[in-house]
Amino acid sequence: MKRNPGNGTLSKLLALTLTMALSISLLTGANASEAHAASWTSKDADAAIRAFNAKFWDPQAKLFWADSNRGSNYQGFWVEAELWEMVMDAYLRTSDRELKAQLRAQIDDIFDGAVLKYGEDWTNNPFNDDIMWWAMASARAYQITGEVRYLNKAKYYFDFVYDTQWDDEFAGGGIWWLNSEHVTKNACINFPAAEAAVFLYEITDDPHYLEAATRIYRWGKTMLTDGNGKVFDRIEMDQGPVPDATHYNQGTFIGAAVGLHRVTGDKVYLEDAIKAAQFTMAHQTEPNGLLSYEGPHGDLKGGKTILLRNLAYLQKAVDGSKSKAHREFERKFDDWLAFNAAMAWSHRNAEGLVDGNWIGQLLSGTYESWSASSAVQAVTVVQPKPVTVPVYPVKPANQRIEAEKYNIGQGFVLEGSAEGTLQLGGIQHGHTAVYKNVDFGSEGAVGFIARAASATSGGSIEIRLDKENGPKIGTVRVEGTGSWNQFIDAVAVLKDEQGQPVAVTGKHDVYLTFVKVNDDYLFNLNWFRFTETDPTKTDAYAKRKAGDFDDGNGVSRNSEYGFLEGITNGAYVRYEGIDFGSGAAGITAHVASGNRGGTIEVKLDSLNGPTIAALEIPAAGDWSTWIDVMSTIDDSAARGIHDVYLVFHGTDGSDYPCNLDWFSFTTVKGRAQDAYGKIEAESYTLGSGFGTEQGGGQTYLAGMYGPNQPYAMYNYIDFGEGGAAGQFHVNAASDTAGGTIEVRLDSPSGPVIAEVQVTGTGGWQEFKVFSAELTASVRGKHIVFLLFKGSDWLFNLDKFTFGDPDVFTAPPVTPEPPRDHTPPGEVEHVRAVRENGQIRLTWDGPYDVDAVKVQIRLLKNKKLIGNTLEVARGVQTAVLPNVNNPKNYTVQFQAVDASGNVSKGTAVSLGDLIKK
Repeated sequence: MKRNPGNGTLSKLLALTLTMALSISLLTGANASEAHAASWTSKDADAAIRAFNAKFWDPQAKLFWADSNRGSNYQGFWVEAELWEMVMDAYLRTSDRELKAQLRAQIDDIFDGAVLKYGEDWTNNPFNDDIMWWAMASARAYQITGEVRYLNKAKYYFDFVYDTQWDDEFAGGGIWWLNSEHVTKNACINFPAAEAAVFLYEITDDPHYLEAATRIYRWGKTMLTDGNGKVFDRIEMDQGPVPDATHYNQGTFIGAAVGLHRVTGDKVYLEDAIKAAQFTMAHQTEPNGLLSYEGPHGDLKGGKTILLRNLAYLQKAVDGSKSKAHREFERKFDDWLAFNAAMAWSHRNAEGLVDGNWIGQLLSGTYESWSASSAVQAVTVVQPKPVTVPVYPVKPANQRIEAEKYNIGQGFVLEGSAEGTLQLGGIQHGHTAVYKNVDFGSEGAVGFIARAASATSGGSIEIRLDKENGPKIGTVRVEGTGSWNQFIDAVAVLKDEQGQPVAVTGKHDVYLTFVKVNDDYLFNLNWFRFTETDPTKTDAYAKRKAGDFDDGNGVSRNSEYGFLEGITNGAYVRYEGIDFGSGAAGITAHVASGNRGGTIEVKLDSLNGPTIAALEIPAAGDWSTWIDVMSTIDDSAARGIHDVYLVFHGTDGSDYPCNLDWFSFTTVKGRAQDAYGKIEAESYTLGSGFGTEQGGGQTYLAGMYGPNQPYAMYNYIDFGEGGAAGQFHVNAASDTAGGTIEVRLDSPSGPVIAEVQVTGTGGWQEFKVFSAELTASVRGKHIVFLLFKGSDWLFNLDKFTFGDPDVFTAPPVTPEPPRDHTPPGEVEHVRAVRENGQIRLTWDGPYDVDAVKVQIRLLKNKKLIGNTLEVARGVQTAVLPNVNNPKNYTVQFQAVDASGNVSKGTAVSLGDLIKK
């Protein structure tokens, strides 16, 4: 990745950041009857913390409950530290004497509760960031209370992490994420460490902490940001930088930058903080400017709490600035912050709780303390200002409306979807979701598609307009799909209460009510949209009854159930005008075969058209046993609208290869994996009944409980044309009696090609290789299912192969970095100080991820003095010999990348640097 970091002034930066104009320009689309000017007061902030404590604080245990279900499920270690800071902020904010006294006592209680639960010394925690969150919070607790025990703990925990976990070898510096193993350096440890060091410097006036703060920050800014406000998640030893930005990492970067500006007066730090805030405003928000919800990962759900605390530090830093550029930023920033706080608070429920998904109001359901803390933090630390709320962006009806973007919700939970987004889960009868400002346009919608999955018999979605008992425009039946992770399109034509077709135009609020058919739990809902045509006839991703074909030959339709039967060799059926949209990646068919089996060839547009898939039909020997078979599809071919032909071939030309009930296409794209290479278990496409853990430098599948019927699907594994007829090997560990791994092809009920018994290994991380013979020769590309079976907790699965198990221990092959001819960007913000008879230089950048080093030359009258220094990227400092008259000297910097490209270079006067 190449970039050219800008060296312009802050005013130029602000002028270029057009996306900043959002607090007013993006406040469009509100329902006129609902939107109103609103703010909040200190009484609202007091009400928010009171409601939070009433629901989540256990005064006996002196701990916060993890969610509103309470019980013995208390909040995790590091999040407790963040909730501690939230209570501190509420204490500082309130002027209510009674509440202030309660919060002051709670500050002590939270710390005491953590000691009771985790002991006096937390350095045995393997996560350095967990320790550092408590170090930072302890420093703040000392600032508030003056109790020396908090200062002692802050220093002890900071010093432990910084003194033992800073490392110069990998990436030129930085603090390791884990102290148990050193594989990655993360933003979530380095920027909180820099921020904690600033607090400790302000308390102790010890220059050691200022030096630590600047050192950590300088390394982190260069190695974990793009230099223009985006904060990366981490840098890995094997993969390099992982440039995912999250709220809490943006927040601690901003907090560290604001803190360093506060104690040094260096405006560069303030500029860094503003850039990071602008990135968040432009890239981590909804279309109306509201901060996005970063679920379902537990650590990220409440990330806005950390972000808002630090944005409030920035708000204070720019408040009343005399700089014109700062005043312009401050105005827009204040509007945006106020909008977020007011919008969040407007979505509180009757108990005064706000879910972390601020785009909507969760009226009832399970509330998590970490995600619910964000609204409390917002109204506590953001400066009040009247803004227009609520503001709901217009949602085009004919485009996907993500289910988690509800504006009013009741009952369900938000969770991660197997399709890579969020979904509504835990849906039961009577739960509702409301979507405001859905624009049906003037053409009119006549159909509805819901993307859903169900491991039960499913349920129904009732669709109404404008109010809960408003006009009904349709009902869609969501059938069982066999798994909570196996999604299909549930489709319906819109019809009113009398069953007459309707066409909907204009803007409406859409009310979805979830209705029970048989089972208590209905389905997971990923997204929905309305259509201008009948989706029951054209949607490729719906469950299509095979008997509803447009043309065919050599088949019969069962008169009672509608499936295809009596299929002869070479028979075909045609389905007209199937809409694949942006591309299908797979197909599933529901078949039975009481004969010898065969294949179903999937062709486009004609019998002579391209073949996009071939479904292998196993010989089950029983016409009453129905199974699902699957195949991958070249998604570059199955795009747009096509006629689909299914051509049937019996084994060795025999008739009656199968009966076909239904088929459906999927967008879940496969990723080729070599059957004979090392296949990491966590690289599954779909799965259920397990999670992932890390240990020993590995990530593996864990938490498998046999009665839950766990499985993992790998789409797809390439066995090549030679065919595999050897063994199947797994690397697994178990602290119980273990269990069995059953390997099936192309379906959870497809042919079994191997069955390996995993026995106890004496520990959950005591991995051992287990093997089994393949029962048949396998060739070509297949979707592989691993079914994990047993009656108890089973095993952890690290990796597997159909080849030589030596691949498990073979050293990883590090790919050669891509070569290019683009030079890297330059260093910036060079500083120089005299120390110990020498001149120490520091700088930021270059930010290019393929930059490897910086070359430094000391010049006098354009002549090189001494040798060229070469400093690895990440080190960010070098020492020059002292000179008597530095104004006669120039320091030249050039950056070099992995391809050998050298930047044009930048030169600075040594005299000017030292004077600054």
